[in-house]
Amino acid sequence: EPLARRDLDALVTAAAHCGLMPVIGSNGTLLDARRAATLRAAGAVGVGISLDSITPEFHDRLRGQEGAWDRAVTGLRAAREAGLAVQVHTTLFRENLDGIEALADFAEEIGALALNLFFLVCTGRGVTQTDLEGGEYEAALARIAALQAKRDRPMIRARCAPYVRRMLGLHAGDGNGGHASWSSACLAARSYFRITPEGRVTACPYIPKAAGDLRAQPLAEIWETAGDFRRLREELPRGKCGGCDYRFSCGGCRARALATSGELMGEDAKCGYLPPPDAAPEARPAPDAHTIAWTPEAQALLARIPGFVRNRVRSRLEEAAAREDARAITLDFMRAHRPQRAFFAALGGRPQEGTAASPGSAEPAGRMRPAATR
Repeated sequence: EPLARRDLDALVTAAAHCGLMPVIGSNGTLLDARRAATLRAAGAVGVGISLDSITPEFHDRLRGQEGAWDRAVTGLRAAREAGLAVQVHTTLFRENLDGIEALADFAEEIGALALNLFFLVCTGRGVTQTDLEGGEYEAALARIAALQAKRDRPMIRARCAPYVRRMLGLHAGDGNGGHASWSSACLAARSYFRITPEGRVTACPYIPKAAGDLRAQPLAEIWETAGDFRRLREELPRGKCGGCDYRFSCGGCRARALATSGELMGEDAKCGYLPPPDAAPEARPAPDAHTIAWTPEAQALLARIPGFVRNRVRSRLEEAAAREDARAITLDFMRAHRPQRAFFAALGGRPQEGTAASPGSAEPAGRMRPAATR
């Protein structure tokens, strides 16, 4: 729990000074109005608070602490009032599946930017938890897909369940589906990694094997050359995942494959999908050899989008521009290709047509990179 650290504000400030956008992942029980204000002053831009049900009794029982739900909700509201972007994090179990729609309503009511629905990865203490069975996975993914299709706010995202892209019919690089496109293939070692408190670097929080150690190697060297990181980017998964017609769009959860089979590039046994006999394996997306120009107004608007989704916005827009042979990405192009109301609402309103964001609200595009303090 990061809020238990006495040096958290100093860490947040140091990260912000490096050009990162610190987002705090917390259980919320230690977050009140005063603490939210100090985090904002230190340079934090957002928080993600764990809330596993709209039913206090279920959340408290799962967390092992009476009153945890009330304190988490207090933390969510305090963060929102302090001007921090808020995300709600929910781990899905058999017992709380029926509450997904109610959680989406609650997240909207408190002004959350996103509701992240995490599918359990049976590693660490998660080994002893009750996981969903194959049919329950499929049913949950279908409900999430339906919610994504009919809601503009908050963003509703499946996490640690890359097969949701199959449910949505989204292939690699197609850029379709509005907010549904935020449900991505496995991010491990592609746009995501973890640094442990001891300085070890892993591909994701649920992959325990370290790819390197910051006390012995520069981070850039680990990111670019570590064997497991390169395997995750370059190798095809084995088993049914490797021959699937969604092998690049989805590819399965690598942490789940490792936990269940002992193989980082093994098949994800939780996915119940079997490709049709006449389905061809998905082709590897072509490398991007196309550099797209951005107008200053479009850059300013991009810079106002929260850091934890900005890179995804950039890549989807540039993919669309390349497909359409657009010479530059403009404000009009952005508005024509992205459902942005949730972003603008979270950021306090839409800029006037043809104008840049107000001074102090935007950094030049490309300078800021998302980061998470877990």
